[in-house]
Amino acid sequence: MAHRHHSVVADDAHLGTLGHKQELTRHFSPLSMLGLAFAILNSWTALSASLSLALPSGGSTSVLWGLVTAGICNLCLAASLAEFLSAYPTAGGQYHWVAVVSWPKWVPILSWICGWINCFGWMALTATAGLLGSQLIVGIIPMYNAAYEPQRWHQFLIYIGYNLVAFLVNAFGNKVIPLVNKTAIIWSISGFVIISITVMASASPDYSSAKFVFTGFLNDTGWPDGVAWLLGLLQGALGLTGFDACAHMIEEIPNPAVEGPKASALTVPDE
Repeated sequence: MAHRHHSVVADDAHLGTLGHKQELTRHFSPLSMLGLAFAILNSWTALSASLSLALPSGGSTSVLWGLVTAGICNLCLAASLAEFLSAYPTAGGQYHWVAVVSWPKWVPILSWICGWINCFGWMALTATAGLLGSQLIVGIIPMYNAAYEPQRWHQFLIYIGYNLVAFLVNAFGNKVIPLVNKTAIIWSISGFVIISITVMASASPDYSSAKFVFTGFLNDTGWPDGVAWLLGLLQGALGLTGFDACAHMIEEIPNPAVEGPKASALTVPDE
């Protein structure tokens, strides 16, 4: 306990040297921080829910090699952000780092642009999570009620409820968020293992050939093959986005200059 208190005091002093006052409680552990980033990316769920993006835009090759391509590119980005995070562990993240490395006269406009791009990204990601979640729920209901006929307003209400619950948890349940994150990483990994085994067992023995999986290309978009391939990359990019979440929660974890970058950089390969 004494060591943790000393660490928190040192962290507050480090934040002070960067021009910021410690306002938040450092109650996240490294595992809960990794769980936060893992839950936001949740790549296998995002990939499965967005198969409709890649299947007509390259087919299996877009699903497989698009994920590899997006993974390599995003891993490079995550490593770069982790380097910034280790030097400047502030919740501002990118807009603060831009202010540090930019020419003095360009700092206001570049930080402003970077900050708003970041905000728009959060809005889009939040909207996407609610959309995919509501789609999955509407898709599951007929499995238990064959007479159910989904309506567009059904999904919209589920979408609103999904985001309302998320808002309430984040606004009033700050102390339980670390536990939610730990639960999310266990739930996600368990779901991936169980569903993968179930799908492979159900498909046996009618598996597709290795040639189809690794080299088969399908283009039903109407665009040239090169453009279709780029459209197919959207699925892989969606499944591996959001790894900067650790930066914006960095002031809530002890020893942030070490634990934050590790969580951020490990998120992409762990997914």
